[in-house]
Amino acid sequence: MEEFCGKSGAMKKNGTMLFSMGCRDYHYINMNKSWQDAQSYCREHHSDLATISNMRDNNRTLESKTNSAEKYVWIGLNYTQGAWRWSDSSNASFNNWKNGEPNRNNNCVEMLSDGRWNDGGCHHKRHFICNGEEHRDYHYINEKMSWQDAQSYCRNNYSDLATISNMTDNKKAQKKHNSTEKYVWIGLNNNNTQGAWRWSEDSSDASFYNWNKGEPNGNNNCVEMRPDGCWKDEKCTTKLPFICNDFPMILISQNKTWEEAVVHCRKYHHDLISAHNVSMRKRVQDIAENATTPYVWIGLHYTCVLDFWFWIDNEDFIQDSWDPDNDMEEFCGKSGAMKKNGTMLFSRSNTEKLNFICSLC
Repeated sequence: MEEFCGKSGAMKKNGTMLFSMGCRDYHYINMNKSWQDAQSYCREHHSDLATISNMRDNNRTLESKTNSAEKYVWIGLNYTQGAWRWSDSSNASFNNWKNGEPNRNNNCVEMLSDGRWNDGGCHHKRHFICNGEEHRDYHYINEKMSWQDAQSYCRNNYSDLATISNMTDNKKAQKKHNSTEKYVWIGLNNNNTQGAWRWSEDSSDASFYNWNKGEPNGNNNCVEMRPDGCWKDEKCTTKLPFICNDFPMILISQNKTWEEAVVHCRKYHHDLISAHNVSMRKRVQDIAENATTPYVWIGLHYTCVLDFWFWIDNEDFIQDSWDPDNDMEEFCGKSGAMKKNGTMLFSRSNTEKLNFICSLC
């Protein structure tokens, strides 16, 4: 293995968000710089030149330059030490090359206006895209389950088994490992026909690893984390505590109508939070404690034309989530809200101005 425990990870610095859609922020920089100068700028002002781990990241990166007419922009991929690697030192397991590329005439990678990639001369001066903060958090579950049962639990109650994309994520997850248990499950496995190490969350190939020395030894298909943050492959049927991806969200202490809240969340964060299970509503309750209004908007809406409630992230709505005191007579012109100190749902007039909670992923 090329990377061992504690020897890999990306630089992380704070920056001002220019674009956010999903767990990773991207910053479009409309300055012309060579690839190396762009890299230096991103590391000084943000995190690093853009890392793209899957097509979802690629689409978000492309969207970050929506208002630019530039044909080419630098991303963080470059050819070094005989391989294509990202500027944050992670391996390139995903690519989106233009047909016929890379032609190996150049060592730095630029994104075209259609989102495909081309290898370009590193000396060319281009606009560029930086990584920003990744809004990822974790929740430790102190119950012993097989890897598959842990995966189901996380998907039903949180988001998924823990995805770890860099050393910053790894340290966050390690801090959640607060039990006396020696090992905990994370979301990495190679239960696929290709035998590739992939994350449970989106089946994306892993580009960051933090294996303990000598691991993986090829005998097992699921991955556990030790108390020191190092990883080891293990039998998937072993019962261990585990770490789930949590729900990154933020309270916005501004008073807006429901539609205004949706617009704000989609412009500056991700979306109005869809709190469609008890665990998510408990997290909303925790965040809403500091609200300045008695209720907070969430991503639940009623359509009079079709006569049903729906979550704006397309999850099914369960009718028994209403608070017993909620008015059930007339729903037209209403959207979903929660009391700042409760976990049940209320219908409120769309024109009422409330604080609201945005999802960051």
